[in-house]
Amino acid sequence: MSLIGSLEDLALGDILQILSLSRRSGILYLTRKGEEGKIVFIDGQIISAATSTSPNDILDLLKEKGSIDAATAEALNGRITAGGNSDAKAVVLQSTLVNADSVEDAIQAYMNNVIFRFFAWTEGNFDFEITENLKEVYQPQREAYLAVPLNPQYVAIEGARKTDEKHRDQGLEEEPKDEFRDQIREMEEFIIVDQSADSQIFLKESLESRGFRTSVMADLNALYEYLDSIKDSPRFPMIVADLTMPKTKGEGMLGGMELLTWLSEHKLKVPVVLLSSVNNEEVLKEAHLNGVYAYLKKPKKFSRTSPDIDQYMEILEKVTTLFRQYQEAGFTFKSGVREVRLKAEPAGPASAPGDEEDTGYRFVQDITEELTKEFKDEVELLPETTEQRADTSPGLLTLKSMIDELINPNFTGEVTLLIMRFASELLNRGILFLVAKNKIKGLGQFGLEAFFDNPNVVVKKMEIEVDEQSIIGKVLKYKVSLKEAPEQTDGNKKFIQQIGGEWPVESYVVPLLTANRVAAIFYGDNVPLRKKIPDMTTFEIFMSQASVIMEKAYLERILRERKDE
Repeated sequence: MSLIGSLEDLALGDILQILSLSRRSGILYLTRKGEEGKIVFIDGQIISAATSTSPNDILDLLKEKGSIDAATAEALNGRITAGGNSDAKAVVLQSTLVNADSVEDAIQAYMNNVIFRFFAWTEGNFDFEITENLKEVYQPQREAYLAVPLNPQYVAIEGARKTDEKHRDQGLEEEPKDEFRDQIREMEEFIIVDQSADSQIFLKESLESRGFRTSVMADLNALYEYLDSIKDSPRFPMIVADLTMPKTKGEGMLGGMELLTWLSEHKLKVPVVLLSSVNNEEVLKEAHLNGVYAYLKKPKKFSRTSPDIDQYMEILEKVTTLFRQYQEAGFTFKSGVREVRLKAEPAGPASAPGDEEDTGYRFVQDITEELTKEFKDEVELLPETTEQRADTSPGLLTLKSMIDELINPNFTGEVTLLIMRFASELLNRGILFLVAKNKIKGLGQFGLEAFFDNPNVVVKKMEIEVDEQSIIGKVLKYKVSLKEAPEQTDGNKKFIQQIGGEWPVESYVVPLLTANRVAAIFYGDNVPLRKKIPDMTTFEIFMSQASVIMEKAYLERILRERKDE
């Protein structure tokens, strides 16, 4: 399977985001006139890259970096050739002729240079070849690869920043005129106060790359002076501050707490997000009492390598989500600690598989009940047509827009609406079912108007026994998607009869997993058209992300309820 498209339609930054979220393994091939390139992914992380104009040869990289001389390169080349080893990097690291750190530095510099050059490709094509076992198709041989993979979302942010800098250097972006500077300053959306200069720079550049106006304050005195100057403003920026920074009078290092107290004393309702490597319950309680907007955990020391960079990327997602909530509320907020952690606490000892009291079982049942409640009045948002669709699906572009909507759903039922909207772009008929033990219950549909006068009502009343030999039964049993011509079994005949009776050329069924159990299942085909199902890779990527988002939304709601108790 592969994802194919044009760089004019989908920029490299968007492609990296999709591949990172989907956590797929494979090789992204990039082509434009006169040049070719590739980026290698394992579980959504970048491990290697190369371009035809600058081939990825580990010995050439080390010579260019000055890590080895010509004589050493020749000696290493002899060992690689004599050993017939397909992994030249392993041979280099096993030798005593070169320092291991210098090897990684050279590889890192090369990878950054190659990948960031790809961001300048405004035209061309891409083809991501997906593979479950990357080792079967990717043999590094003389190619260098990273010991610590790169986070594609961080690469996308850095690439966008470097592109913007290049445009500014070329005079493509004018500086604002002086008379407008005060107005622009009033429109600031984030102020960052952090002891770590590296952390400050990363957060500022990352937020700006997402379109937010961001400033950095050197210390609390500068921040207080600025806040006092805009105290009559109809809106305030969101402050992202380090908990542990010096107080203004040198009386300790909990400057974040002093900031909350200062705002309270000056009766300013400014949203403050505190970042801290400390997860102390007493500090958390005090922050709550002083009106903190959110309290997020960060690494003890800033680093641009995994897993620290992953944690900072998570902070960015949470901060931007909180800002959108603040914006949607008309730049007003209610104080209270939010999103300290996202992992659910154990509900008790694990039960035996199949036990109705099993935590995973109850988790799935809670989600399905929530979906039933929230989805029932939303059917008017689904397509009500069996109109023929084009053979070439806009699946990849749809995936990009759908993931943007999926990141911050207003409720878990909205996730299922997005699933149905996406599926309706690819198929003529589809039904979403909730799973209840050995039965499936209808939740929503599109394309059934040709078979029923009131299809929404019919689907809501559907309650179908699942036969293990049917296509639905196979998906429930093995928890994998299936795209095939349904066999003429009794189970399939009964199922097809209940959804309209016309036998499809091919059917497509995909599960929505939560807690490693099937919470919902989607069935689709192209009836009444006699044609096969198109490539559904993009939809499967979306479904995997929908599962993650639903679990996260559910767990966050449970945590909020526990905090309110």
